[in-house]
Amino acid sequence: MPGIAADDDLAHVQTCLGEDLDAMLVFNILRTHGYLGPSIDAGLRRKNLTAAQFNTLLVLRTANPQGMLMGEIGERLVVTKSNVTGLIDRLETQRLVTRGDRKDRRATAVRLTKAGAQLLDQALPQHAELLTELTSCLSRSEKHTLIRLLTKLRRELRHHRKRSE
Repeated sequence: MPGIAADDDLAHVQTCLGEDLDAMLVFNILRTHGYLGPSIDAGLRRKNLTAAQFNTLLVLRTANPQGMLMGEIGERLVVTKSNVTGLIDRLETQRLVTRGDRKDRRATAVRLTKAGAQLLDQALPQHAELLTELTSCLSRSEKHTLIRLLTKLRRELRHHRKRSE
């Protein structure tokens, strides 16, 4: 992935960044994402989905029978309203979701269709298997610790963004 150094270049990166622990942390998070992303994307492409579409279907799976408002989907996915509209447009074209009344697109409820639910039922076991494979080098305890730490960081980043808006 461009801009992400291979593990062999870690010593060079560490030399460039010096003892800047914050820079090394962020660098490692980004580099890890650079390795995870393509593997996850390839698995989802086999189901004719992007990661954003898959996440949207997962969010809608938790909605009540009336569906979920476009704005709420955007908040849960942490994407802009225009991105949600595009995602829903593509999922609707694939007949994986359906929209309610379209008078105000921002206040439109979106529901998972039977086909969308069936696709998730097919995709989830394979997706879970891939994620298990990708994280198999970590113990259960390490996974819990990493989840806790990344959640703490993400919450603080969310608060920081809200304060700056």
